[in-house]
Amino acid sequence: MRGRVLAPVAAAALAFTGIAAHQAPDAAAEPGGWTLPQLTVSNGVITDVTGRTVLLRGTNVNQLNDYAQNDQPLPTAAPLDHTDFEQMAALGFNVVRLNLAWSALEPTPGAFDQAYLARIHTAVNDAKANGIYTVLDMHQDAWGKAVGTPKGQGCPIFMKPGIGWDGAPAWATLTDGWTTCNFGGVRETAPAVARSFQNFYDDTQGIQGHLVNTWAKLAAEFKDEPAIAGYDLLNEPNPGLRDPFSAADQLGKFYQRVIAAIRQAEHGSAPHLAIFEPSAIWSALGIDATPPAKYITDPLAVFSPHLYSESINIVNAFPSIELGFKIGLDAAAKYKAPLWTGEWGWFGDPSSDAPKVDRFIDQLNANRVGGTWWSWKQACGDPHSVRDGNTNKVQGNLNRIDCPSGVPLGLAPGYARPVSRAYPRAVPGTLATVTATGFTGTGTGRVEAWYPGTARPNVQSTNVSDLTLTQVEGGWQLIGTTVGAYSIKQS
Repeated sequence: MRGRVLAPVAAAALAFTGIAAHQAPDAAAEPGGWTLPQLTVSNGVITDVTGRTVLLRGTNVNQLNDYAQNDQPLPTAAPLDHTDFEQMAALGFNVVRLNLAWSALEPTPGAFDQAYLARIHTAVNDAKANGIYTVLDMHQDAWGKAVGTPKGQGCPIFMKPGIGWDGAPAWATLTDGWTTCNFGGVRETAPAVARSFQNFYDDTQGIQGHLVNTWAKLAAEFKDEPAIAGYDLLNEPNPGLRDPFSAADQLGKFYQRVIAAIRQAEHGSAPHLAIFEPSAIWSALGIDATPPAKYITDPLAVFSPHLYSESINIVNAFPSIELGFKIGLDAAAKYKAPLWTGEWGWFGDPSSDAPKVDRFIDQLNANRVGGTWWSWKQACGDPHSVRDGNTNKVQGNLNRIDCPSGVPLGLAPGYARPVSRAYPRAVPGTLATVTATGFTGTGTGRVEAWYPGTARPNVQSTNVSDLTLTQVEGGWQLIGTTVGAYSIKQS
């Protein structure tokens, strides 16, 4: 990570007594800045292979996704290059959830597109160069690009034409002729979407096997890359045509199958996190039946519901942000797995939404977990824009884009401030508490923390030696060495 050193002073060892507090000096950044050891799971917590507890906080990046064009001329995804990752690092992010498309990875049956793979490698390397892990996310919304109502085709009464989204290739889209129209503009209610998903769960014409094989090829490609945090197996899967519990069972069987294939592909290398989600119903209601634990036995499994409480939940005030976390944590405990929310965010007025974003960050801290904001950039021709009739309006989210010109307008301050709040990135041993002003824990080793802003943070510590603060783009990098019970607090 590129840094601007304030004082070329070598870090000197700080004497400590076990009860004294220490002020961190300015110092030169260590070579390489942030560290990215391979991640694992220990006692239901995401850790790295050095034994540190790691909080993964960042954003979704949909700029490599393969969205339907939907009979409009505007780009469906914004360009992605190294400057995006530099800007993310300047917000203190240490992870991106990189949305990938099965349709682009396997455009024809059995293919594995090398050009698309090269773009993924470039993104992973650019993230790594900026101290950022990458979660490879097999993204889909409403099954795929091909499940949209053809132009000029009418819909049954009380239904509306659907648009194409992202995910499965057209050759793996088996609708059996069911209508692509939906109810009330809600994409998941289209019968063709449910039928396509049910054919996937039933492995009709071997289509589930194709995605499993694609995942195995992707895992083999990145099996020796420690900056890959893990694999998000399938974004917001539709339950298909089954009742909630039968749907959860068939989803669990898919997860069991794909994790086994990934582990076989990684054989001989250290395995990565296997991140699994409940169905899309959770994102809408804040709760859902989850896959039976008998299918999720991998020791590196991570449970990842999308926590949209008080944001886009159908009943906006229920569950509350706080209750949403409790429900998610209780579900994760069933698997003895960590909780990590792959999507969360708000989509209205940043200034009025900011208090809710702060409450969400407070819950991330209180529960010592991480997650990724949805999303970094939304292009003018993105299906979300098309659905909402916003292709000629400014696109919001974390970064704003003028439409239809596509001119970047910069970060939305009301969102950028809370998502860039201070937090411990990686701490030795057990992380006991995290608050808005600091954190405590027990363990010995290298600690790394982020502090935003231009003003040098006034940090006091207990049982931390070699503690340095280095100014970098957007904020400050804290690095030190802990022994035993430690604390780092900002006054």
